[in-house]
Amino acid sequence: MSAMILFIIAIAVPLLILFVFKVDAALIYLTLCMGYVLVQFIASDALSLVTAIYPNANQLSQSTVKLILLLTPSILTIIFMFHSVSGTKRVVNILPSVAVGLLLILLVQPLLPPNISHTLLSSNLWNQYQKLETFIIGGGTLLCLALVWTNKKPKHAKSHVKR
Repeated sequence: MSAMILFIIAIAVPLLILFVFKVDAALIYLTLCMGYVLVQFIASDALSLVTAIYPNANQLSQSTVKLILLLTPSILTIIFMFHSVSGTKRVVNILPSVAVGLLLILLVQPLLPPNISHTLLSSNLWNQYQKLETFIIGGGTLLCLALVWTNKKPKHAKSHVKR
């Protein structure tokens, strides 16, 4: 599989999922960041716990545990925030959805099977992506934070109760 196809899939899948399930992509971007924090700080302890509870789980690789830790906050957010975006917000949600896909490529690449990871790392597209890495992360973060900060619920009119 070529690197271009992997990039297209990595961008199209989050875009499609977030559009169909009507979930705020800015929240998913931030939960991917939370998942990365989980991977960095508790992956080894989680793997130790899994192997202590299930001694036969030796085939469960460290990459699998890290992938579960990375994606669980985002998956739970998609489930709990199902249909939370409507109207014109769905169109605004497209750009942060692309940012989710671009961040996902960066975070998942070290956890991929060696043959897929090698396909990515040896491509010219990956070299270009790495040059834009700071812009993608910084820009995606600023975009998503701005959308979260400006996301206000409409105020409901006060009810007029006759007495």
